Amino acid sequence: MWEGKPGSSSSPPQVLREKDQFHPGRCCGTGAVWMLPLNAAAQSAARGRKSSGLHTTHKTLPMASETACRPSGKRPCRMQAFRIWDVNQKTFYLRNNQLVAGYLQGPNAKLEERIDVVPLEPQLLFLGIQRGKLCLSCVKSGDKMKLHLEAVNITDLGKNKEQDKRFTFIRSNSGPTTTFESASCPGWFLCTALEADQPVSLTNTPDDSIVVTKFYFQEDQ
Repeated sequence: MWEGKPGSSSSPPQVLREKDQFHPGRCCGTGAVWMLPLNAAAQSAARGRKSSGLHTTHKTLPMASETACRPSGKRPCRMQAFRIWDVNQKTFYLRNNQLVAGYLQGPNAKLEERIDVVPLEPQLLFLGIQRGKLCLSCVKSGDKMKLHLEAVNITDLGKNKEQDKRFTFIRSNSGPTTTFESASCPGWFLCTALEADQPVSLTNTPDDSIVVTKFYFQEDQ
């Protein structure tokens, strides 16, 4: 709103025409909004109001959501939720703070965990559960690699590329199925056991008949 003293000869700022505007920038599909430039007439009117002691009232433009990537492009993109189940139709759920895979039916279906994803590059991503509050990581234990759930916020990852590498997975698609290989532990893949209600883990023998490394991975609508 333009404010002025009675009798002032200053003119109100002109309404921006469409051609004087540029469209808001978008980051990874989010609505990050940038300040629109003033045209020459509006700039002149603003200078006139400043010199005569007049001022205007501005509304703060909306900012991008907390989980959106920042304009610098150096931060991860927004978090997305996915459904995941292996080719044997086992879904993920938490049991005693451990991620397991089993057949959830009836009232137990509500226990299914969605996988929260923050992409780094087209094939690199962070994986989490519980709205991104617990993140999957690959940690060396002796001569084995183990899957851990770490209590870190998935949207805080990506600041230190080397330190956060244990949280990074390489997604590879083969027809309708997807595999997830650890970026910090090459050759180790996310897997489930053939038996139901067993922990989700990692394997370096993806072709072994006692593990399942192929998953259906679908964005949750």
